[in-house]
Amino acid sequence: MPGDEIDAQPADGAARAVALGRVLPRLAPKLMRALMLGLALLAPLALAQNALTPWTAGPPQGEWSAPWRLADIPKLKSSARTLVEQQDRVVLRIQADAAAGGLLHPLDLPGDQPWRLSWQWRTEQHLDKARFATRAGDDYAARVYVLLDYPLASLPFLTRQKLRLARAFFDPSLPAATLSYVWDNRAAPGSHARSAYTETVEMRVLRGPEAPLGQWLTERRDLRADAVAAFGSAPRRILGVVFAADSDNTGESVTSYFAEPQLVEGR
Repeated sequence: MPGDEIDAQPADGAARAVALGRVLPRLAPKLMRALMLGLALLAPLALAQNALTPWTAGPPQGEWSAPWRLADIPKLKSSARTLVEQQDRVVLRIQADAAAGGLLHPLDLPGDQPWRLSWQWRTEQHLDKARFATRAGDDYAARVYVLLDYPLASLPFLTRQKLRLARAFFDPSLPAATLSYVWDNRAAPGSHARSAYTETVEMRVLRGPEAPLGQWLTERRDLRADAVAAFGSAPRRILGVVFAADSDNTGESVTSYFAEPQLVEGR
């Protein structure tokens, strides 16, 4: 139709500009529709880059989709873990009443890649009796573990021997090292220390006593950088991520929530 197409051979630059001026307003809505369609097609691709499966693909049923599974500590009372709907999304709620436990997503990813872990969390209470990196007060309103694999030969001799014994008598899948990101009641963000129970767990405080209660907060971590800072080198593999809360040492009660777990490879 006249005016719907640009002449194949405009006489000169001025004619070409005039022709474009007539056509572009008519093409703009089509271009916008094409752009929106392209974004819609790219959205599933972006989601596919997340190495963590969503908690659930449908309405909350109190259960979670595989491969998520319970992570409990033998001989300790287990925290209550359920999926609930909050602000039009499915989130993980953990209620620890003198208890411990989390939800584990197993992984098998190359540890030398720049994996970036992000999530949102909120807690409703402080644990007044908790004490960072001590045995008696080793409780946290919310915590996130990242399980790492290192060659045994790279570990100190005593650590290597302890890990061999633990794997032989308790669990052959025990990780060689663990990053533990915690929400603490006293220590300031940026504080870090080895666990009071084992030198293979590096604990890092992300939220401290000034963090607001009952409010969603977002975290983003460079796992390779954190592992190198904690253990001297990048891990061989990333074995899993655990979202947890515990109050078994202090005997207190706490309710915390986790949402939007994302693990993506970034440069």
